[in-house]
Amino acid sequence: TIATASLFTSLVIDAQEDRAIQTFDVPGAYLHAKLPKDKRVLLKLVGEFVDIMCKVNPAYLPYVRYEFGKKVLYLRVLKAIYGMIESALLWYELFSTTLEKMGFEINPYDKCVANKIIEGTQCTVCWYVDDNKVSHVDDTVNDMIVDKVEEKFGELARSKGKKHTFLGMDIEFIGNGKLT
Repeated sequence: TIATASLFTSLVIDAQEDRAIQTFDVPGAYLHAKLPKDKRVLLKLVGEFVDIMCKVNPAYLPYVRYEFGKKVLYLRVLKAIYGMIESALLWYELFSTTLEKMGFEINPYDKCVANKIIEGTQCTVCWYVDDNKVSHVDDTVNDMIVDKVEEKFGELARSKGKKHTFLGMDIEFIGNGKLT
């Protein structure tokens, strides 16, 4: 996750350079990251959760067992899921690699900040797990970046303009190099 100081510094730079800002969220981010093939993780569902899973996918019904009088279903996990220790790292590696393939360079001081010179001006992406901020003086560049991320990860929750709610903060760029 981006350091608080890095986020505030990037916001000040955005205000000083009068950059256009977009924020976006990658829904179900961890689920985009695949587990390594040599990693074997099992998920044990018990009771009511077995019924829910079998209702969603009846193909699981033959695999339902009973342990101590309760329905049990074991599933092999193929993707990173919330609650697994490795999930955050797998998502980070997938997202940062995606940005690097787009030509961004990861900041050596904060690994959740990436920069790229586009049309002679710096473009910055900052992220906190699946919540992201992109800034550039030209909003069409931001659109291009967010569109490429959307191509990779599916529909994103996006916000454009001078007002944003990001990481629980209400942020407004009020002009003259200032923000609140």
